[in-house]
Amino acid sequence: MAYGQKTEHRLRMRAQVVLHAARGRSNARIARETGLHLDTVRTWRNRFAALGLTGLGSVAKVLVTATR
Repeated sequence: MAYGQKTEHRLRMRAQVVLHAARGRSNARIARETGLHLDTVRTWRNRFAALGLTGLGSVAKVLVTATR
């Protein structure tokens, strides 16, 4: 996951989505507070729900696509 300088920021934003969700915030509110697109918030919440912490990594996209 260490391919670029933005990797840490991406993981941090994904973790923020999960933390906001754990506090019971809506997707729309999370998107507004983090500056992310609503679809991005939905994606990361769903991946976390399906795969746990593993779902927040970049490898998770391959896993989610393979299970569909």
